Amino acid sequence: MFKQKHLFEKEVVNKTYRAIRHDVVRKRQKENCSSAHHPDEKISQLQRILKNKTGLKILELFSGQGNLTNYYKNHGDVLAYDKKHLKTGDSFLIFHSLIFEKKKYDVIDLDPYGFPNRFFPDIFLLIDCGLLFVTMPKPSVNILNGITQTHLISYYGEPNPSKKTIVEKIVLFGLCHWRQVELIDDIDLKSIWRFVFNVKKVKATEYTGVKNR
Repeated sequence: MFKQKHLFEKEVVNKTYRAIRHDVVRKRQKENCSSAHHPDEKISQLQRILKNKTGLKILELFSGQGNLTNYYKNHGDVLAYDKKHLKTGDSFLIFHSLIFEKKKYDVIDLDPYGFPNRFFPDIFLLIDCGLLFVTMPKPSVNILNGITQTHLISYYGEPNPSKKTIVEKIVLFGLCHWRQVELIDDIDLKSIWRFVFNVKKVKATEYTGVKNR
């Protein structure tokens, strides 16, 4: 018993402050603590952006324990997925199946605990004209080990990209599928950003000013 306690105390001492803070945040997320999920701030943003909009087709990925789902229901039909809480399957795998089925949505919400980068650029295939809400962890406040840094480099060209770089890259991801993407709102929630992008499908010829022969 003493040996186990000693090893635990040694492990805690060897952890950096950021690592300990990271563990605390993860614990709060699992307990659905408001300070980790920020439901009030997110709903306030939804109220501003979706004001008076009804009859929408809404796709919510990583819906968790439904902090936002109930609000979304005020604006249309909601398809919510979450592997752990709803037992409806892995959001990443579901997302690919929806693309295969050629589904389209007016609003898509990406709200994972970690980085949502694996959904780019193909998430834009699910939306021709509408809104994309994205929860993005701030790289600068996360523990960026070699794996995470390489992951960020592969998507954003930098191991610790700034907000400006991330937004510009997401806009470019949209063009991969001829979607014009514009950041219309964002809120700063300490360790994360909550982005809202307006998405519109465009014709390649009109966007580039090139005429087909």
